[in-house]
Amino acid sequence: MKRTRLSRVLGLSDLSILSSASMAPAYSIASTFGLMVAVAGSGAVLSLVILTVPIVFIAIAFHRLCEERADAGSTYAWSRLAFGHRPGAFAAWIVVLSYFFAAVAAVVPAGVYTLEFLAHFGWVPSAWVNQAPAVAIAGSSWVLVASALLIGGVRPTARASGLFLGLEVAALLLFAGLAFLHKPVPHSAATHLVTLGSGGYAGFLAAMVLSIWVTDGWEVSTYTSEENSGTSRQPGLGGLFGLLATVAIVLFCMIAYLRVGDLAGISNQAADTLAYVANQLGGGWREIVMVLTVLVSTAATLWTTQLGISRGVFSMARDSVFPRALSAVHPSYGTPHLSILAVNIGVLVVTLLMGFAPSAKDALLEVVNASSIFLGLTFILTGLSCVVHFRRKGFPLSDMTRIVLPAIGTVAVTYLLVKNFFSQTHEDQLIALGGIGIGVVFALMQRLPRAAIPDYRVPAA
Repeated sequence: MKRTRLSRVLGLSDLSILSSASMAPAYSIASTFGLMVAVAGSGAVLSLVILTVPIVFIAIAFHRLCEERADAGSTYAWSRLAFGHRPGAFAAWIVVLSYFFAAVAAVVPAGVYTLEFLAHFGWVPSAWVNQAPAVAIAGSSWVLVASALLIGGVRPTARASGLFLGLEVAALLLFAGLAFLHKPVPHSAATHLVTLGSGGYAGFLAAMVLSIWVTDGWEVSTYTSEENSGTSRQPGLGGLFGLLATVAIVLFCMIAYLRVGDLAGISNQAADTLAYVANQLGGGWREIVMVLTVLVSTAATLWTTQLGISRGVFSMARDSVFPRALSAVHPSYGTPHLSILAVNIGVLVVTLLMGFAPSAKDALLEVVNASSIFLGLTFILTGLSCVVHFRRKGFPLSDMTRIVLPAIGTVAVTYLLVKNFFSQTHEDQLIALGGIGIGVVFALMQRLPRAAIPDYRVPAA
C-alpha cells in the first residue's frame, strides 16, 4: 500500500532540540555579534533582549495555530486556513524563498569553516578558504550529507542534531567560563550593558534587525508537527523552549565574550567574532576548537533548515500548490524523500553556481540580505493568520495568547522589516520586491481547489 503519512516519532525533547539546533548559537554569534557591536556598541546585548520579546509573541502565535491545526506546511497552511487558497499560495512561495535562501546562507559558511579546519592541519592550502570555487565544492559536500541524513529518517536527524548541539553548547560555555575567569580588557563593555549604545536609537534598531538572525530557526518544530508522537501542543511548545533556551545561552556568551574584547576589536572582526575571542583567550588549541564548533553549528543549521523547507514543500504539494509527486512518502523511512531531493538539488545547484562569484563573502552577503525580508514576512503572515483565524472563531479581542500578543509581535516585526528594507542596497531591494512580485503572480495563477482540504491534524491536547 502506498504510504501517505509521515512517521510520528518525535517527542517534545526532539522538537526542542531541532529548534535550538536550527537557531545555531555558535554560528549566530560568529556571524552576527560583531555586526551588532559595530552598529550599537555596548547596546548589542540589550538589543537582542528587546527583540526577543516580539519574537516570543510570534512564537506564541505559531504555538496556538499548531495546536489548532498541526500541519507540515506551518505558515503556508495557516495562511491558507485564515485567508484562502490564493493567499495561502503566496505564503507558500514566501516560505520556500525564505528557507531556500537560508539554506544557501548556511552552505557557504559550512564550506568556509570546513576549509579553515582542514587548513589548520595543512591538509588543504590556506588560500582556498577565500576562493569561491573551493568554498562551493566544500559546501556542496555538506548538502549531500544533509540529503542522506534527512531521507534516512527524522529520528536519526534529531539525534544527530542533538549530538551536534551538545558539542557546540559545551564549547561555547567552556569559552564563556574562560572569558569570565580572564582578566577584563581595558574599556570592557561587559559592565554597562543596559544602554542603547554608541550608535544611538538608529544603531540600536539596526542591531535589533540583525538580532532576527540570532532568533531565527525555532519555528522548524512546527514544520515537523506531523512527525510529533504526542499532542498538537508539543510542536509549538518545543519551538518556545528552544527559542528561550538558545537566546539565554547566546546572551550569556555575548556578555562573557565582551570581557575579553573591546568594542573596536569585536566590530573589526565581524566576519568571525568567535575566532577573535579565541585569539584573545590565547589562540592555539582554542582557535582550532572554536573553528570546529562553528562548523558543527553551521552543519546542524543547514540540515534543520532543509528539514523545514522539505516538510513545507511536502504539505504544499499535497494541496496541489506544487506538483503532487513531491508529496510522496518513502515506504521504509517515512520521510518526504522526493521533496527533500528537490530542495537539496536546488540548493546544490545554487551553491555550485556561487563558485563563480568574485568571492564567497560577496555571495553570502547577497543571500543573507535577500532572505531577511522573506523570513520576516513568514513571521508577519503567521501573526496575521493567528489573529484573523481566532477572531473569526469568536475569540475576544482581549484573548492574550491568540489575539493580543500575536498582534503586538506582528506590528513590531513589520516595523523592523520596513526599517531593514530601507537600509538595504538598491539591488537587494529589487531582489526582495522581485521575489514578492513573483509570489503574487504565482498565487494568481493557482486554480481554486474543487474539494475541501483534507485534515492532517495530530490529536488535540
